[in-house]
Amino acid sequence: MNEPLTERRRETRLRSLLGGHVVMNNRCSTVDCLVRNLAEHGARLKFGGTPWLPEEFELRIDGRNDKRKARKVWMRDGEMGVELA
Repeated sequence: MNEPLTERRRETRLRSLLGGHVVMNNRCSTVDCLVRNLAEHGARLKFGGTPWLPEEFELRIDGRNDKRKARKVWMRDGEMGVELA
């Protein structure tokens, strides 16, 4: 019998479909993404491919005055989980 997955997040994330931008290289480079879920301290991002991204970067969310420092936690199949500061 399969065991249920253990939730490791410290807070519930809300589903979203927001445009976003990963900003890096001293604000000289950006990569577009979709913010698929979002909470105060974390998010799941979806990319059009599997881009190379640094471990830490700035995440900007369209339609909001929201710029947050982000740290990559995991990445697979064009999606990334990040911790937000």
